[in-house]
Formats: sequence, C-alpha cells, structure tokens
Amino acid sequence: MELEELYGAFRKDLLAYCTAMTKSRSAAEDLVQETYLRSFTHWEDLEDLSGGQCRAWLYKTARNLFIDQARRQSHETPMEEEYFPLAAFEEDLSQAAVAQLIARLPAGEKTLFTMRYFEGYNSKELGDLFALPAATVRSRLASAKRRLREWLED
Repeated sequence: MELEELYGAFRKDLLAYCTAMTKSRSAAEDLVQETYLRSFTHWEDLEDLSGGQCRAWLYKTARNLFIDQARRQSHETPMEEEYFPLAAFEEDLSQAAVAQLIARLPAGEKTLFTMRYFEGYNSKELGDLFALPAATVRSRLASAKRRLREWLED
C-alpha cells in the first residue's frame, strides 16, 4: 500500500474517530495530520503491512498522540490560573491555597482531579484517556477528595 492509498483509504474514518475523541473538528484535523506525519516517518514499518494492519496502526497512533497531548496539557496548566471554581470547596480559600493543596496530591490523583473538577471531564472520558476503568477513576477521585478534606481539617 502506498502512502497516498493509505491516506485516501482511511482519512475520513480516522477523522471521525479523532473528532469523537477530541470533541472538536479542528483539533481532530490536527490530530489526523500529526498521525499521517508520523506514518510518513515510519513508512518502512508500514509498507509491508496489510490494509487492516495499517488501519490499526493509524488508529492506535492517533489515540496515543491524543493521550500524550492530554497529559502534556495537564502538566502545562499552571495551578494558579483563574479556572478554579472556589465554590467547589466548602470553605472560602484563596486560589493559592487551593493550588497548594492540590499540588500535594500524588501525580495521578492530581491529574485526574484537575481534569475532572476544573476542566470538566467525566470519569468515563478520563478512563478512556488514561486506559482505566471508569470505576478506578472514580475511586482515585474519591481518594483525592478524602485527602483534600483531611488536609483542610488540619
């Protein structure tokens, strides 16, 4: 299969898949573009694969790129931004105090907590992003909330 054939055969379906993941047509188009750029750099691996195997490689690569982007964004978001809905906390805390409390959480819990309560992801979406069952995400969120409550009481 040639690169042009690979693009023509799977671009439309890959775009639909990426749109479902990103919930944004423009973000999906960027993701598809990045996926095909990656295929170009790995062409020697792909040219011997069947059409179905190439399709699977494209989908897996798009998913991995999406997860990498989500992780990067969660690490790049400064905790002191104005996105903190202070009403989510029972006490009136300053943004700096909230950021300090959240920064104390273990890395995995901090990422899930921030993405759930400040970026609006639900537990199913987070599970899909991090390849975890939704129940595990909810358990980790409950653990994070329990820790924060304990720290608030101290």
